[in-house]
Amino acid sequence: MITLGACGSNESTAPSIDATNLDVGNYSTTPLDVETLRKPSSGAVREAIRIGDITPIPFEYDSRFAFGLDYPRSQIITPDEPPYPDEFGIDLKREQFTTEFPGLVAGWRTHATRRLNSGMGRNIDTYTVRFDSTDSARNAVDKMGRLAPGDTHPVDGYPQAIAKVIPPESENSAKISTWLAHEDMVLIVHITDPVSRPLDLRDNTELVRKFYSSQIQRLQTYSRTALAAISQLPLDFDGMLSRTFPAEKATSKIAAYPAHVALSQMQMPVPASAAFTDAGVDVVVQSGAIVYRAKDAAGAERLSAAFANGVLSAGQPTGEAAPPPNLPSASCSPAGPDRSQPPTCRFTVGRYLVRIAGANLQDTYQRVGAQYRLLADHD
Repeated sequence: MITLGACGSNESTAPSIDATNLDVGNYSTTPLDVETLRKPSSGAVREAIRIGDITPIPFEYDSRFAFGLDYPRSQIITPDEPPYPDEFGIDLKREQFTTEFPGLVAGWRTHATRRLNSGMGRNIDTYTVRFDSTDSARNAVDKMGRLAPGDTHPVDGYPQAIAKVIPPESENSAKISTWLAHEDMVLIVHITDPVSRPLDLRDNTELVRKFYSSQIQRLQTYSRTALAAISQLPLDFDGMLSRTFPAEKATSKIAAYPAHVALSQMQMPVPASAAFTDAGVDVVVQSGAIVYRAKDAAGAERLSAAFANGVLSAGQPTGEAAPPPNLPSASCSPAGPDRSQPPTCRFTVGRYLVRIAGANLQDTYQRVGAQYRLLADHD
């Protein structure tokens, strides 16, 4: 059992901070005009995140798959960032996806493993992808099924699904991929097993069935954005993205995420789910900092304690560093020995928890100051 912090109190124990005393260097403390981030694909990214919010995380339908991504990769699916067909046995390049399977609108990918090290147990990837019509979805599934190698097998309860066991190449893992068209959605499951020989077909097709059942049920709550309106979907949520320290490089991952979507991106989603529920997290913003919004200041501090206890991250701490001047409540770590981990700080501002990194400790402290002031003015 993981103790996340004391319950029953809504009072924050953080000391009072005068934000004007924090060093911000040359960093701006003026909220960002989020519309400057808008690109032609931005609306599709927002729709992808909306789909992610109704996509089950694997541990929610099979508790054995308790670990998430162990490497950084976007889970957003748009025409600009389609799936990689070769991942489920189709000999096509990524840039060929929208030509071979026209009509892709947006979607979300999840990934989970049975072991912290993904090479030590089964991995499951799911893709929940919206197409522009039921015909486009069906045509995509039919063509993917034809192009994929291997023998076809049934999935109980879903006779219209196509499932294939993909022959392993040399010593590579055994694999199974399945495709199902449901209305205008394409549901894809790809399971890789680097351990079991032979592939346990019965258990894996049951895992597929669990995903289909859970996803189809959740799709009942998905209100599709009209195709013509997707490009105009708002990029921000309650002004949170505008008040998050900006990233140095614009990518599709810079966004405000509902808590459930953020959970699907975490390496330790099971304890994170408990911590999010305890803290009342509803939104997580990813940009130049990661900002979590809790239900109140006490919730933000309990969430910070969960990170401090190591229950939300599988990485090893790099030690402790002094907090920024005039912000003694912040917790900081120096850069890792091989510089693969930058210096980071974690701190709360009212109901917000922030995690932020910089080029060096001084730079990190100045980013902390700028981010603190952005949120202090907002709170």
